[in-house]
Amino acid sequence: MAGIGFELQKVLKGGGLANVLKVTLAGIVIVAGPWLISIVAIFFLNRFASFALAEGSDLFMAAIVYTYAFSLSVFGGLHYIFTRYISDMIFIRRERRASSTLMLVLVLFALMAGILSAAAVLFIRAEGVSYLGLYRFAAVCLFVTVNLIWLVMIFITLLKKYMTIFLVYLSGMAFSFIAVYFLGGPFGIGGALAGFTAGQILILLLLLGLIVRSYKPVKPFRELKPLLSYFRRFRFLFLSGVFYSAGIWVDKITLWFLRGSSVRGTWFSLFETYDIAVYFANLTIIPGLVYFMIFSETNFYSSLRKFLLSVEKGILTRITEEKYKVIRVTENSLYEQSFFQGVISFGLIILAPHVNRVFLGGLTDTVTLRLVLGAAFFHIFYLTTLTFLFYIEMYREAFFTSLFFFAVNFAITASASALNLPWYGIGYLSATILSSLPAFFFLKRGVRNLERRVYGSL
Repeated sequence: MAGIGFELQKVLKGGGLANVLKVTLAGIVIVAGPWLISIVAIFFLNRFASFALAEGSDLFMAAIVYTYAFSLSVFGGLHYIFTRYISDMIFIRRERRASSTLMLVLVLFALMAGILSAAAVLFIRAEGVSYLGLYRFAAVCLFVTVNLIWLVMIFITLLKKYMTIFLVYLSGMAFSFIAVYFLGGPFGIGGALAGFTAGQILILLLLLGLIVRSYKPVKPFRELKPLLSYFRRFRFLFLSGVFYSAGIWVDKITLWFLRGSSVRGTWFSLFETYDIAVYFANLTIIPGLVYFMIFSETNFYSSLRKFLLSVEKGILTRITEEKYKVIRVTENSLYEQSFFQGVISFGLIILAPHVNRVFLGGLTDTVTLRLVLGAAFFHIFYLTTLTFLFYIEMYREAFFTSLFFFAVNFAITASASALNLPWYGIGYLSATILSSLPAFFFLKRGVRNLERRVYGSL
């Protein structure tokens, strides 16, 4: 991702409002494209095409929410290994091998996601749904498609066609809206979900077209053996992805089944009071994520690279000097990013009653909204420290913090629910704060001992 940040920084240096807008849009698409587009599309559907969801808007929402939840919580660890392998191929300038690996993993993910989702929809017995078979089929296709989009988004930034990517997502969102509008009436909720899925498939196909046009894959299955070797070599990276991704969703899933309402005829449950607050909180950290990609990560990578070059060619004085630059950049990046996001997050926390009434229609409560806004702020801090740990290959320590994040979030959320405490989000807030502490400690220790880590790995 640091490479993307360099490109966007070059655009910013050109000055002008147009370049600022271009960088902002590109950053938003890269860090939040799939789920942001879905949230916007769902908002417009509920606002302007609610008649198309009349047969069962809860069934429509459940399919989409569960798709995003389980596409990340189940396959998060695999995403991390795929990202590491692709990054290594790009570093040694084997872009066609990277493209081949993408095609291989797309096939494998499609099979796994298809089997998992097909088994899940067999238990859907929604009475009164006129086209239940179509709904099931669309749900399976949606789950497979979103899983593939996550993979493509990891790779697509290599092309550096940020405005094109934005237009692809915009086109897919528009197509989803139109398809739901016209299919939801005659074919009920099954048609509505099929229409929404068609727009996501369009996004996937267009993005794949851009990739294949630039980097034609060659014999994808040759990449299977070297890719599998990464699971042994980077097992703690894989486990970090497993528990971090699951940790993001474990509080939502726990509250769905302990406090939520069942969706008729399905095993789905939703808890609107908490869900709507979390989705809004996720939107509020997009500025911080864009800042992280353009500045924090890019500056950290630059200083780390200079340090590694000094270890290879420099004298002790130069090595020490570059190491302390890494320390300063790390501390400054965390401080400046936290300040930038903090102004937004804590301003919204103060205005939470008004935000809930004006933007969320009073569907949540002020306490819950404030808890998740605070949790989202600390979450981006934790994510930044975790990413920096990956850069200096402290995978074992990253795994420990990810496991801790998952365990704390689940334990406190489940305990608060069992005690009937109305503090929804307390588990998420506690987990982000408490996980940030060891992550920051490990990172601070790691950058202060960089030369030892480098020499120890030789």
